[in-house]
Amino acid sequence: MQLVIKLGGSILFGSNGELDLSLIDKWLDILVDLTQYAKVIVVVGGGYPARRYITWGRRLGLSEFECDELGIHVSRLNAYLLLAALRQQTKNTTIRIYGSIPTTPGEIYEARDNYDIIFVGGFIPGQSTIGVAAEVAEASQADFLVVATDVDGIYDRDPKRFSDAQKLDEVAIDNLISAFSKREEHAGTYSLFDIQALKLIKRSRIPTIVFNGRNIHTAKKLFRAMIRGDLQQIRKLATIITHRNQNKK
Repeated sequence: MQLVIKLGGSILFGSNGELDLSLIDKWLDILVDLTQYAKVIVVVGGGYPARRYITWGRRLGLSEFECDELGIHVSRLNAYLLLAALRQQTKNTTIRIYGSIPTTPGEIYEARDNYDIIFVGGFIPGQSTIGVAAEVAEASQADFLVVATDVDGIYDRDPKRFSDAQKLDEVAIDNLISAFSKREEHAGTYSLFDIQALKLIKRSRIPTIVFNGRNIHTAKKLFRAMIRGDLQQIRKLATIITHRNQNKK
């Protein structure tokens, strides 16, 4: 099995902007366990420090392109932090960790068969790390793209603003594209998805799952359900993005 996991910055950093070291440690354990069943590519977001650098950059008169470059560097730094921590944790094992942070999909394509885990940050300005994750999933021919965020899945409206928002067990990719197509995006403000990422998911027909990565108990149950192919359990724990009623090219 080939998995691409998008770890959002909201997973790495707490509400105070500090690294959530305890949660990161638990995620590293999950990644080690997953190598028994799959090759894993982890795409890491920039999170709080990326937003701070982008804010400082704007105050100094940097362009949106330059602000995006700042966010990319921070996401790669976050990715390298996880890489180095996992390498330290697994130094007495046979787990093969790619030793640098790839900067292109081609580099990942060449490395994917020879390593158990690859960590990735941002690629290019104008592309969010969820866009990177979708591109990596397509390039690596992933079996699943798994998006770990700080809510339980995709809702009918923003659950952080509306207490009566309802979690969707499934949602069609075309409906998501329609919902996100009118949103403007600037450096540091990418939402759960952006239109480019959704179009890649649609084109490649990648099975995509969105869940709460801050809930480690849920994460463990979800990956076990994925390994078993238990769609009913996955729907309970997350949202599945479906490709129904789409014509194959």
